This record gives sequence, structure tokens and C-alpha cells, in this order.
Amino acid sequence: MKRILYIALILAPVSLFGKVTVQNTDSLFTLANKFYTEGKYTEAITNYEAIVASGKVSAELYYNLGNAYFKLNDIAHAILYFERAYLLNPSDDDISFNLDLARAYTTDKIEAIPDFFVVEWFMSISNIFSSNAWAFLANSFFVLALILLIIYQFSGKYLIKKNAFITSWITLLLFMVSLSFSISQKNRIINSKHAIITTSAISVKSSPSDTSNDLFILHAGTKIETLRNVGEWYEIRIADGNKGWLPKSAFERI
Repeated sequence: MKRILYIALILAPVSLFGKVTVQNTDSLFTLANKFYTEGKYTEAITNYEAIVASGKVSAELYYNLGNAYFKLNDIAHAILYFERAYLLNPSDDDISFNLDLARAYTTDKIEAIPDFFVVEWFMSISNIFSSNAWAFLANSFFVLALILLIIYQFSGKYLIKKNAFITSWITLLLFMVSLSFSISQKNRIINSKHAIITTSAISVKSSPSDTSNDLFILHAGTKIETLRNVGEWYEIRIADGNKGWLPKSAFERI
């Protein structure tokens, strides 16, 4: 009995802290939304980013941040947060629309190299749902497959056994497909190498040095891919395949 009491006393502050943290996050979000509706976008951003700093991120939070930055005409950070929102929920039409709208205000108009059609096909299907939604579907298909296999095992009727067996393999296939899409989406979130230029204009260098040759100029809001780094310098690639080097201070990772 005494041991149970000790455990309860240890766990109580943790549970209380978790509850307070959630309440504080909800309060900050409500306050930030209030500031946004009042046109106080700087104050809204301060509160939204306080939530981000606490680790309680979501597509909705990033979307609201993107909108607030867009209202302040900070296109680079608007795109950054719309991209982060899109990464978490690529099926949201509002996020996609606002991201495309913000991109229209950027200076650099870079023609992207088209992906191999199989990659485009895979990505288009993968982006129908978020990683969590695909995981939910995978779990549902797995449970359904188990139920069908149980029916196959214990049913005494040949036709039912046959249909249950065939359907169970179809649902197992759907489980594997959904799981692969979920993992693919999650990997894109965790291992994202893309970033957004946040400096108004910067020259891309031929090597990781301020004294190296200028290759081309990039402006705020342009999306880049980071390849490797040497200290604070990163080799980057833009959508048309051109490469060069930029200091870490010139961009923020998505």
C-alpha cells in the first residue's frame, strides 16, 4: 500500500504538469487567433511561435502562422510555414491554395525538372492522405484481414471460406500499400532536406567560401534542397538542377 502511495505521489506532478501544458497551449492558440482576427498579426505570430517552441506543432498551427506572416507581407516565412503545414497535411486544399498564392509573390521563377512519371504517380497517391491517416487505414485493413482469416479458419461453408480467404489477401495487400504510404510520408517529414531562402537576396557561391565566385542569385521565398555541408556552408540545389553553396544563415529548413 505504501509503495502504491509513493508511485501516486511521483506520478501526480507529472500528470498535473501535462494537463497545465495542454491548457497553456490551448490558451496561447486561442489568444493568437484572437490577435489575428483583430489584425494584430505580430502579436499573433508571437503566440503561435510560443506554441511551436513548446513542441506542440500541427498543420493548423503552421497554416495560421503562414497566414499571419502573409498578412505582414513576409512572403518567405509565409511560404516556410505553408510548406511545413503541407508536409504534415498534403491533402488540405486550403494549405495548397495559400502556398501557391504565396509562391506567386516570389521573385525567382524557376522551372522545375519534371520527376519520372512513376515517382509523380506515387507522390500524387501518397499525398491523398496524411501519414497518420494512412497509418489509420493500414491498421483498419490489418484488423479486417485478421477477421477474414478467422472466418476462413472456422467457417464450415466452402463458399464463405473461399471468399474470406481471397478478400483477406486483398486487404493484406491494401494494408501493405497503406503502410508504405504512411512510412513514406513520415520519412519526408523527419528527413526533409528542403529549405526556404529567408534572406532578401543572396549570391550562391561556387565553393563554401565568401571569396569564391558568384554563380547566381536567389531571393526570399525560393525553395532549395540541401545536399551536404562543410561547417556553416551548405551545398544546395534548386528546382532546375543548378547547384551551389550558401551559408546556413541564408535559409530555414522546412
